[in-house]
Amino acid sequence: MVDRTNRVVTSLGANKLTFIILIALVCIGWWLWIGRFPLELTSDDALNFSRGVERFSVLEFSPHFPGYPAFIGLSRLAAIWVEPATASVWISLLSALLIPLLIARLVYLLSGFMPAALLGTALAYMQPLLASIALSGLSDSAAMMLFMLALIAALQKKNIMTGLWIGLMFATRPSYFPLALGMLMFPLWGDYVGSILRAYGQAGMAITVVGILSLGFIWFHDGSAYFEEGIRFTQGHFAIWGNTVEGDSASIWQWTLALMKGFGWLGVLVVIGSLLHAVAGLITKPVKVDSQKQMALIAAIAGLYWVWITVGQNPDNLRHWAPVLFLSLVVFPVQLSRLRKGVLISDRNVPVAGIIASGAVIYCLISGYQSIYNAPLQAPVQQAMGWIKLNPQVRVVGSNYSVNLLREQLGSHAIYDMYYPSSKLALVNAAKRTPQSAWRISGTRLPRQQLIAEFRPRFIGERRLYLYQISQ
Repeated sequence: MVDRTNRVVTSLGANKLTFIILIALVCIGWWLWIGRFPLELTSDDALNFSRGVERFSVLEFSPHFPGYPAFIGLSRLAAIWVEPATASVWISLLSALLIPLLIARLVYLLSGFMPAALLGTALAYMQPLLASIALSGLSDSAAMMLFMLALIAALQKKNIMTGLWIGLMFATRPSYFPLALGMLMFPLWGDYVGSILRAYGQAGMAITVVGILSLGFIWFHDGSAYFEEGIRFTQGHFAIWGNTVEGDSASIWQWTLALMKGFGWLGVLVVIGSLLHAVAGLITKPVKVDSQKQMALIAAIAGLYWVWITVGQNPDNLRHWAPVLFLSLVVFPVQLSRLRKGVLISDRNVPVAGIIASGAVIYCLISGYQSIYNAPLQAPVQQAMGWIKLNPQVRVVGSNYSVNLLREQLGSHAIYDMYYPSSKLALVNAAKRTPQSAWRISGTRLPRQQLIAEFRPRFIGERRLYLYQISQ
């Protein structure tokens, strides 16, 4: 009997090690693939973060409000080893690399099934949106990584660590606050050991410490003027330039179209179905399994965040949907793992699950290597600047996208912001004075304009750009 037990333990340990090796191989494969793309600034926001690494001032848009002190701190730490100009891109990249590994950890904690953890890892690395946020130089991937760490700590009932990660997430990307609101349910949801008030107190203490340090850092650089800038920026985001439903610039239907275009009807329906199934399980019947309650809570948090971005974020930027996508990739493998007690997969037939997960891994690598040859290596705005630098007749450029980045990297050119009506007149006058000198970059097709070049996105989440020549 003892020998049989030892053989079972040894077999389980070997299977677990095998899946850990497979997960590591997928991670290495993705890293080798993503390394083919150059680390460059791809937007005005990324430029703001880059400036903040060397000189922090929200008033000077280095970076923009609310300042993202934890992300700037991580970027400054990275700047010890890499160029400060791309330090924030390195943080985005390394954070994105860790997200699927943290998904694997979450899936294993919820299911105790290594094939499901492998499947979650593979599905996460397969997402083009992961590559998009990895190379963006923005705070999305770092904040998502920190939230995953908070979820892991919450599942393990480590209150102080949960609060620490949530506090750092706030200081990295404050717009993820709906995720933190959902975390408030964890002590109430599961069978917590000890006082619920103690859990809130310990987590709240850690969040407060991080908040005080972050506010002190910002106050040291900008003082009370920071709050005036915050009011101005917030009002502008929701009412003027943010392209949100609140400001009547966008609509819920625009978000629907953007998701369908980026992920397809089937992809979005799978996410919706997975999240609804996880939550509905608690409504239709009483559940005594703690992990199923926790999985339902994760699905509810994803739904809450989806509501927030639909109302308060720009549908042109699909990176805002990343938390919903990656939280669904935690829920989906756990749901599949429950089938192991049914017809498809059994505890005696673990290799079947390994084959299915390995198939997903192979598909991931094949699709990744194919995209190397099909997709451009540079982001559209970098492609556009490269084209302009190769054509010396271009002297004046108007754009409604990445205006400050163009001014930073095209210093010898006159760059006009097409948000202002006077910029259109300036381009026309420049074309009259010197034919073929005035050009226009646009994120949308422009009627009755002469299209010269089109710059394709590398992944979903990047905007296709069009280059037009201004005629007299």
